[in-house]
Amino acid sequence: MNVPPRALVIGASETAQLLHLPVLAKLRDMHRLELVEICDLQLSKAVAARHRFGFLRDSGDAASAIARAHTDVVYVFGGCRMHHALGLAALNAGKHLFVEKPIAPSYAEAIELANAAEARHLIAVGGHNRRFLAAFERIRASAASSGWTFAEAAFHKPEFGRPPLFGAATWLSANGIHALDALLFMMGGLPEWVSAQATGTSAIPSIFSATMRWPTGAQAVLLCNNEAGTRREEYSFHVPGESFRVSDGGLIIERQGAQSFIDLPQGGDGFAAEHEAFLHSVATAASPRHAISKLAPSLFLAELIEAAHHGAVRLPTKISPARRPVRTHSVLVSNPARLRGALNAIPPDWRLVSIDEVQRSSEPYPDITAALLGQGAAPLDDHILDKLPNLQIVAVAGLSLRRYGPDRLLDRGITLVNASHAYADSVAEFVLGLAILGRRQAFTSSTAMRLGGWGAYVPARGVRAIAGRAAHHLRRVARSLGLEPALRRAWFRSSGLVRLSSALSSRQHNPPALLSGAVVGLIGWGANARESTKRLIAADARVIVYSAHGSAEDIRACKAEPTALASVLAADIVSLHRGLTPATRHCIGAAELALLRPGAVLINAARGELIEPSALIDRLKRGDIVACLDTFEEEPLPPRHRLRRMPNVFLTPHIAGGSPDMHAAAAREVTNKLVQHLQGAPAEKVTAARLATMT
Repeated sequence: MNVPPRALVIGASETAQLLHLPVLAKLRDMHRLELVEICDLQLSKAVAARHRFGFLRDSGDAASAIARAHTDVVYVFGGCRMHHALGLAALNAGKHLFVEKPIAPSYAEAIELANAAEARHLIAVGGHNRRFLAAFERIRASAASSGWTFAEAAFHKPEFGRPPLFGAATWLSANGIHALDALLFMMGGLPEWVSAQATGTSAIPSIFSATMRWPTGAQAVLLCNNEAGTRREEYSFHVPGESFRVSDGGLIIERQGAQSFIDLPQGGDGFAAEHEAFLHSVATAASPRHAISKLAPSLFLAELIEAAHHGAVRLPTKISPARRPVRTHSVLVSNPARLRGALNAIPPDWRLVSIDEVQRSSEPYPDITAALLGQGAAPLDDHILDKLPNLQIVAVAGLSLRRYGPDRLLDRGITLVNASHAYADSVAEFVLGLAILGRRQAFTSSTAMRLGGWGAYVPARGVRAIAGRAAHHLRRVARSLGLEPALRRAWFRSSGLVRLSSALSSRQHNPPALLSGAVVGLIGWGANARESTKRLIAADARVIVYSAHGSAEDIRACKAEPTALASVLAADIVSLHRGLTPATRHCIGAAELALLRPGAVLINAARGELIEPSALIDRLKRGDIVACLDTFEEEPLPPRHRLRRMPNVFLTPHIAGGSPDMHAAAAREVTNKLVQHLQGAPAEKVTAARLATMT
């Protein structure tokens, strides 16, 4: 009795659990294989898949799982770099291989996989998932003697504005590879000639078309638009007098005007067929139709189309082996779901280990030299750090390091990096917007419009309206009697209802003005202030800076002027950029706020605790400044907080540095810094001196 092969599955994503693992579970129930181990960097996914599909164990360290002797076949469901790196490791370990699409980052690397399998007499296949395999087989048999004279393939998806997934160079090799693989499967191999176009609305092409010719004279057309409004996959094949059309709706056969229809399995039939064919080849050593060696040419054709090639199609006769780094590293990864595509920046030969795997192991990991913490990851406690004796660097995909115990890490001689530039870009963009709109009185104008007013004047209601009308009438009487100057002095010394009404006349103090030519004062100097300065200078503003730590040379190098705090507080716009430390808490109090000139715009997108709350309220009551506040001493801001009811305050809920694309940029930034450090290149790091000034 034949013993079924023992399977290791690497990758427990939603797609794998939806499309692949149910098929493997059925094959296990048919005694075609054993599901031994499921592995994923996000160990919680591996644990869930183990329970759902009946694996014997789960893990979060793919390299170690491949090295274990208890499996015979390895399935890899991930990005193309993962397919190539882990696929090579599996083949070198003497294990048969199944990888998802795209099978490799390039044709050369796909051939490297194919050659490794051939050299070791192993089966290596790719899952290009021909969703219409049964239909293709049926109609290919219909034209077996004459072959096709013309074919059309359309593969469109609504991916507008999104970068290519799976580590692919473009959406053609990420998605359209389905259509190219189907064409080559149906036409019997590569064309001899192609003329292609590759365009789109971004720097990376996303719209492709190609006309192709085969040695038999047969022709084909490919259309692949990844900026479409809907998904569409459709194929047509023609011989004289006959046409076959395949789509989600089924197979339509037309012969000289007569039409017949054949229904297809819902969702296609390619997934099960490919897995069954793989196991059949493992058992019999027969070459499968989806061997990587047979799929690689479609990847080569994709590369030609991506390059808008026009001319002959010739496979290279010699493939140079991929260059390997001199030294590899092992990287601990925590919260990989928040790192997404950033992991593609890590060299494919480096080993990635889930933090959960380390936590539940009793053994040390002396090979781990770096730790990459996704947004929201838990700090590395001493129990973890004691297992990592050679840890060199911790990269945090965030700005503040306080919750990660940075002093404890620095004491161990570990380098720290954070996502300073990604956050700085986001905050600086937000500050620029606040500066422009604050100067234009846009925020109070918006409130006025919503309340039925016009311009920047906010119409008063209720008791305030009565007080305002009374004050206006009193002013006319006082002017006729020559008493207006004395009453004005009393007005600005008053409190209660009279003072409440004055806050509604901010237009008198804050006339709309341009940012161009304005003086902008920055308090604090760091990455956020530098990026803000670049944008403000480009808008033709003059920037002055007060900083207790920034060097005058650095400030001047950014075309700003170092100056005293009093001068900064007297600027047209005052923006806070300090970190929160015991020394900076409530550094902006009544004395500092008193120096703000009438008409000033105060911006705080740094930390709410920098401003003394009661002093801020008192200054805002005068109604002659506008405050744009994104951060608060108490967050969330209480529903009935006084700031919510003041017409000269614009409030946002701590969003200057919180967009999804900023978090993605932060993940890429710290991953690149980690790689640079381990490869010996200079990488910006957080020193003890810098840490002392950070929140």
